[in-house]
Amino acid sequence: MRVIHTKSVSLVIAEQNQTPAIVYIGRRLEQPLLESSLTTLMQRAIPQGGLDEAAQLTIASSFADPTFLNPALQIHQQGKAWAPQWQLQENEATESSVQYKLADSKSGLVLSWHLIADAQNDVFTIETSLENKGSHNISLQQWLTTLPIPQQLDTVTSFTGRWIHEFQPQQQPLSFGSIEFSNWKGRTSHDHFPGLLLGSQRTDFTHGECFAFHLGWSGNHQQRVERSQSGQCQYQAGIALMPGEVELAPGDQFSAVPLFFTYATNGFAGVAERFQPFVRDNILSFPNATPRPVHINTWEALYFNHEQTELDSLAAAAEHCGVERYVLDDGWFSGRRDDTAGLGDWVVDESIYPNGLHPLKTTLKKHNLGFGLWFEPEMVNKNSQLHRSHPDWVLQLPGQQQASGRNQWVLDITRPEVQDYLYKQITDILRDYPVEYIKWDMNRDLLQAGDHQGKPVYYHYVRSLYRLLDRIRKAYPLVEIESCASGGGRMDYGILKYTHRFWLSDCNDANERQIMQQWASLFFPAEVLGSHIGPTKSHTTSRSHALNVRAGTALFGHLGIEWDIRQANESEQAQLVQLVSLYKDLRNTLHQGIRRPMAGADKHQIAFSVTHGDTMLISIFQQKMPEFSVPAPLRIPGLNNARHYAIDILIEAEQTGHLMKRKPSWMHNRTKVFSGEQLMRFGLPLPVMDPESLLVLQLTDC
Repeated sequence: MRVIHTKSVSLVIAEQNQTPAIVYIGRRLEQPLLESSLTTLMQRAIPQGGLDEAAQLTIASSFADPTFLNPALQIHQQGKAWAPQWQLQENEATESSVQYKLADSKSGLVLSWHLIADAQNDVFTIETSLENKGSHNISLQQWLTTLPIPQQLDTVTSFTGRWIHEFQPQQQPLSFGSIEFSNWKGRTSHDHFPGLLLGSQRTDFTHGECFAFHLGWSGNHQQRVERSQSGQCQYQAGIALMPGEVELAPGDQFSAVPLFFTYATNGFAGVAERFQPFVRDNILSFPNATPRPVHINTWEALYFNHEQTELDSLAAAAEHCGVERYVLDDGWFSGRRDDTAGLGDWVVDESIYPNGLHPLKTTLKKHNLGFGLWFEPEMVNKNSQLHRSHPDWVLQLPGQQQASGRNQWVLDITRPEVQDYLYKQITDILRDYPVEYIKWDMNRDLLQAGDHQGKPVYYHYVRSLYRLLDRIRKAYPLVEIESCASGGGRMDYGILKYTHRFWLSDCNDANERQIMQQWASLFFPAEVLGSHIGPTKSHTTSRSHALNVRAGTALFGHLGIEWDIRQANESEQAQLVQLVSLYKDLRNTLHQGIRRPMAGADKHQIAFSVTHGDTMLISIFQQKMPEFSVPAPLRIPGLNNARHYAIDILIEAEQTGHLMKRKPSWMHNRTKVFSGEQLMRFGLPLPVMDPESLLVLQLTDC
């Protein structure tokens, strides 16, 4: 038996068979394992009416295994060698990792399987690769990293969505059979986030067992949760391969993508408190340690109107409101007066910028603003010099009609000459201007993504994207990159290795953002979730919110502004200055702390806390009309029984007199100091809140 311990979790692998099998993932085991007795406990009943041997789910199941579950591996050699049977060749282990090398004598395939434990954060990573050491080609149809699931966990929470409506949770019971989530869009997708939660019907934000999984990949992927009639359960995830996409010639190797997972006993909050620090410690790499600067993005303020006077006046207004970085969005490059032309020609449009971007550079320096710039490098318009010169650089199938998306097509970045072209175009701009930030957009899905020979290249496309990003980062290590794909269409740990921020959604509506941010924060820390203050009336939903609701929602990510603040009245500008200043005061807590979802005092509330050091921030958003006329007290978990906490109100609704004859007395009390035990057990009485109103509190250990 092999046992890997983390702070709170143990993972046990049985090694007595030729193919190792994970037999336990759960609460940390405190006593030494007696292998003989554990082996006895693992020998379950064998029912009548089936095979004469008990089936065990291994780390590399195939059609040779008698589980009758979807196998991890599917291969063949011209219709033969399709049921690999492994022999264990090598076995290496440390306190925090284990590595196995398995071989199949018939096909010549060798599998390397590596598990690494982050002991402090309770997160495990599985990395695998396949190598053809035989003498014949191997067609790889599927590799899905596979994990056993405890039989009592029967509720799957996955995340779907669409443009301007990302990160929408959906719960499904797991009975017999399988639940499958397959993405074929070539990017991570809005539809199927490559991660899910598995718990029981009793698991909620703060209670119950919970597994969480995330696949670090930015392209086609598949997740499966399956339960057989025998009661065996498994989770699987991996790259979804197109027909014939991966053919392993002798000596070739296929690198699968890492699967990250964790286990918690305090519900979804436990997932957040594990994954957020794990990402900070293992995935993110900022170029410097400076605080995340406040952005202003020109898109919803100016769209394609790039008049210099407009740009300059927006910069002046931004400085007045405390903005620190100015991001020039779509419309600055050659021929780009609308979305039908110009993509691919990454040179400054001299018809609107006769002196290049140098006047804007001067303006931004004058107003103490960093320079950010929008690119969409993977795309091309047919109305562009690039397409006229190289129509063959488009991903397409010869002789077939392909639909465009936003009047654009996808470049074949698997071709070295295309990579070289894009690298030069981007780095020429970075050389000529003091750009410190790239908004890297990607506004359409891949379709008929074939190379010049017509072979599918979805897998190689993503690998090529990673190489291009890595090349740019090495050449300009101080430049930050945002991953944007029509909003949140490319959010995963794979792309985050090469970027620094996500544009979670093109929707800045506070109501929609509260939902998205609540669930996205289970997997990602606040500093990578771009969240902007939009205009009073949302451009995507036409819903209106007060400024303190919009800003109080954006506060809990990486704050920016997506609004023509020149149109704000004097009162709004003064309020905006105060709210941006509040963000700057709190961003150390926000971007180093842990955000945990909370059970609200009302079922129509979205509530969460952020804790760092001796400070806790609490946000309560009232989505709909309260269920009762007086809400229940808010019980605040995670405090110290014996400590006392001062409470300050940072944001509250401006008008509540029509809902209450009297507010809770603590809101008038000058001291506002309570013990941790009181706040956890009795709870904090809340005011009656309007639908779509917000209350933000700060608790300080005193």
